[in-house]
Parts: sequence; C-alpha cells; structure tokens
Amino acid sequence: MLRIFRNNSEDRIQQQIRAVIGRHGVELHEKVRVADIVDIDVLDRRELGTYALQSHFDFVLIDESQRAVVVIEFDGPGHSTSNDARKNSICNQANLPLFRIYGFQEVREINAMTLTRYLVELVFHARVFQKMKSDGHLDPTEPFMLSSFIKDDAKSIFDSEFDFIANANGKLTNVLKRSGLADDELPHLSINRLIVRSLDDDLRAFVSINSVKGPIMGTASVRISLPSPGFLAEIGSVPMEIAQFADGMACDNLYENIRLIGIGAGHVVRSADELLSEITSLGRKGYTFAFGGGGSRSEVDLIAKFKAGTGGKLF
Repeated sequence: MLRIFRNNSEDRIQQQIRAVIGRHGVELHEKVRVADIVDIDVLDRRELGTYALQSHFDFVLIDESQRAVVVIEFDGPGHSTSNDARKNSICNQANLPLFRIYGFQEVREINAMTLTRYLVELVFHARVFQKMKSDGHLDPTEPFMLSSFIKDDAKSIFDSEFDFIANANGKLTNVLKRSGLADDELPHLSINRLIVRSLDDDLRAFVSINSVKGPIMGTASVRISLPSPGFLAEIGSVPMEIAQFADGMACDNLYENIRLIGIGAGHVVRSADELLSEITSLGRKGYTFAFGGGGSRSEVDLIAKFKAGTGGKLF
C-alpha cells in the first residue's frame, strides 16, 4: 500500500512557495533529512546529531550555492511537539532561519498575497537588503521595511505589493462611502489599529473606523513563530513585518463588516463594544503590544483599551 507524499495543507504550502521562488533564483526541497542540511559534527550535543540523522524538515529553500536559506515547518493538526525543541536548537546553532506555521494559517491571503508567500518574500528581500548594506549601497542605519520594495511595473514609489496598510486605507474609505456609512469626508483619519502577541506567538489584530452608526471594527488572528531567526536576527523589524500581515487580515475583516452593515446584515457583525472588551481581556492574559496607532479623529482608542488590561503598561 502506497502512502500519500503530502497532505492537502502541505500541498497548498508547496504550491504557494513554488509560485514565488523563481524570482529569487532558489530551489524548493521537501522532506529533507536534517543531517543533509546541517553539519552535525558542530552540534553541541550528540543526541542532536542522532536526531538530525533520523528526522526531516518539511520545506527547505536552497540558494545558488546549494546551501539552505530558510526552513518552513508546518505544524498542522495532529502535529507532535515533542521534537520541536531539537529542531529549533539545531537551526539556531546553524544560524538557519526556521518558521513554524500553525494550523491552517497557510491559507491566509491578503491582496492575493498568502501568508506562506509573504514569509518567503520577507526572507529573500531581507537577504537582499542586508547584502546591499554590506556592499555599501545602503546606509548601515537604514531600517528594513518590506513595503519599501516596489513592484517591477510600479507607477509610483508607493506602489508595493507588500504595503497592506495604504491599500487597506483606500479600500476601507471607498466601501464606507459606497455603503452610505461615512460620517466624514476623510474617513481614513479615523482608522485605529492594534496588534498584540501572546507568549506562544498568537497574533491578534484589531482595526476600527468611524461611521454614522458608530465605530465599526474588524479583527483577525494568526499564529506563526520564528524560533530560530538566523540572519533575520539582524533585521530588528521582522516581528513588525509579520504583524503588519495580521493587520491586513483585520482590515479585510473590517471591509466585509462594513459591507454587511451597509446591506442591512449588521446583526452578524461583532459589535465594537464586544471587541473592545476582548482587547482589554487580552491585556490581562499577558499579551504584549506589537504594533498600533490611531487616526486623529478616531472615536475609539484601541491602545488605551489594551492598557486597561495590562495595568496601564504598554511595554
């Protein structure tokens, strides 16, 4: 009896990776033995070397020098965590970035950009960015922002496939006006955002906008971890970049909520009061601030609601 090589979720992940690796000149390999990627002779414990000979990585991207650049592990339903710490330690010692995607998060998509593709783009754009710095083409103090990389056919310096915030602001403004819910000529000035993170890497994103019916809110959650940052540790803004994908997800949810309220189906939309209460409860549960800010005309202060649960502390 033959076994299926990959399950449906793994198949979606490999398709998403293959759709983008060509632009970066790398190869995708699946179910690669750990010892074929990492030099086990330099590991600090013999048992890690033994484990590396017996285990595999789900997905490995290999560059033109035939060396691994990043590992992606899919921790789906039924996944056993007993050996995760070993893989994390091996990758940390090898200075190899390792992402863990949990559950069905690989299906998340914002502006035709899936989470899996976004992570691949993040790694390789960060790699190019670091090389430009080392070659003297960028100031050593220049901060990394994925949204600063514009499309090949960009019409302006702001035309980036990775700029979820600017794109979302325009979409939210337009749907609010089309739905007859705008209470201001400049609705984007009332947009308020908050993203918080738990100790186990659960990202919760919230976004609100004023309307004639009071604040309307959207929310989203995504769980992804980077237990071994590798060279990405030099890019201090990587957690922020991941958080902005979650923000884009919340904006999509807000867009749909505005549309539903506009057609009279607001009863299926979670109320702002309920979500504001949830934000405060997350502060009590130990979530930490990841990203946020408010428009000058916002009727709600999401950061203040979060601080109400943390005892007034943001950091």
